[in-house]
Amino acid sequence: MNQLRHQLLNERFTLLVSLPRNDVRLAEAALRGGAQGLKVHINVQHFASGTRFGSLQEERDSLAAILDVARAAGASVGIVPGAATPDGGVFASPEDFAHLAALGVDYFDAYPADAPAWTLVQKHLDVMLAAFYGGTMAQVRALEKAGMRLCEASIMPHDDYGKPLSALDVAAYAELTGALESPVIVPSQKHLLPTDVPALQAAGVRGVLIGAIVTGREAESIETATRAFRDAMA
Repeated sequence: MNQLRHQLLNERFTLLVSLPRNDVRLAEAALRGGAQGLKVHINVQHFASGTRFGSLQEERDSLAAILDVARAAGASVGIVPGAATPDGGVFASPEDFAHLAALGVDYFDAYPADAPAWTLVQKHLDVMLAAFYGGTMAQVRALEKAGMRLCEASIMPHDDYGKPLSALDVAAYAELTGALESPVIVPSQKHLLPTDVPALQAAGVRGVLIGAIVTGREAESIETATRAFRDAMA
């Protein structure tokens, strides 16, 4: 069983941090704050923020450094490998997946429409796919049947990004956890707070993935935010 899946199934709650840049200093800050796993990216361009993650070849040295510090801390590392979209988006190749696994990456994370079909059956990286806004519960259950082993609950509409978490949101997460055998993690599409952790736990969520909406983009803010969530899990 892959590292993150084992952790999500066997611990009460897991804290993951999505790094805004593939920078070992940011990884170290998250780990100092108590992160139990990290998420990195390749082949991604965020035009609004100006953030670009290059190809595996471009990012390899940075990823290797991050994996070294994560391994020393006993933390898992997952990757967003891009998006195979009609507008020319790039997704990692099967050879890239083999190389990422050799580096020590544990799982990949993608929206199902962005992930090529072969990713469901490859054996190099564990399969995390996103339940998405506008999707149906039947689609999510079908993805699980087809090979999804971890689910990221990315179900909020874009207009709601950064807003406080509501009771109705928690109910939506509870519906998802009740429908799946795969562990569900909640990303910080909403502005999650440490005080939200008990409600998410009660809804059956197995962990949170906090990113820039919560952590900011610099080492100090990442460490501070991560520590606050880790303290809330105690």
